[in-house]
Amino acid sequence: MCNMTATIPTATTLVLDFLTAVTDRKMSAQRLCEAGSVLGYSEATMRVAITRLVQQGKILKLERGWYSPNAQRNRLQLDVENWRERADWIVPWNGGWIAVHEGAINRQDKTALRQHQRALKLRGFQKWNSGLYLRPDNLQGGVEALRAELAELGVAKGAQLFVATEFDPGQAAELRQLWDIPALRRDYAKMLSRLVASKRRLKKLDLSAAGRESLLVGRELIGQMLRDPLLPAEMVRGQDYRELAQIIAEYQDFSREIWNRVFSGA
Repeated sequence: MCNMTATIPTATTLVLDFLTAVTDRKMSAQRLCEAGSVLGYSEATMRVAITRLVQQGKILKLERGWYSPNAQRNRLQLDVENWRERADWIVPWNGGWIAVHEGAINRQDKTALRQHQRALKLRGFQKWNSGLYLRPDNLQGGVEALRAELAELGVAKGAQLFVATEFDPGQAAELRQLWDIPALRRDYAKMLSRLVASKRRLKKLDLSAAGRESLLVGRELIGQMLRDPLLPAEMVRGQDYRELAQIIAEYQDFSREIWNRVFSGA
């Protein structure tokens, strides 16, 4: 479940990462190129990435040489930018479930099908039997909020979303086993261990190396948090996600301090 191998983001991804991470949501091309050099990208590569993102409408060109993310962001971008708020999505669970039945969707469009499956995964659904996916009804806003979010994430037309209740005890026990809880808890422990080890290393590395590591480790851990199913405490037996999210947020703040020093040359 937990992939702890940090991968170097593409130049375009790096540009988006920095533009959404800075407080005032804008950066100069020069500073973006400086950030790219820490990850091994040439100035030319970074400027091509910036130009491509402007052409795609993903970022906006402001005054000469300055850029900001496009305010018209999609649901996935909002998830990434607001990942710290995910812990607040979890509300008390009354034992109910939300189901998605996909019997009527078009399976011939493979691109749309992959997007549909990604949307379900991003909201923690697991397959129970043929054509039926479920998750605990423990997210803020309930079924109506999920219906809107799944539509924005690309759930396939024809998929039916509804509240499911009144499962017998055997079925309820079976549903709880759809998620590998021991593996999830092991993932939390691995992430916490990696955070502690990385923060210890950062204090010993030179500024450029510290910036590189903090970026790679931080984005990998945040990506893992975005894929978390956000299960109720009754299933995971604790508040691990909430606690881990706070620790990762503190690491991200520490990373921002490092990058401020990288840019200032301190």
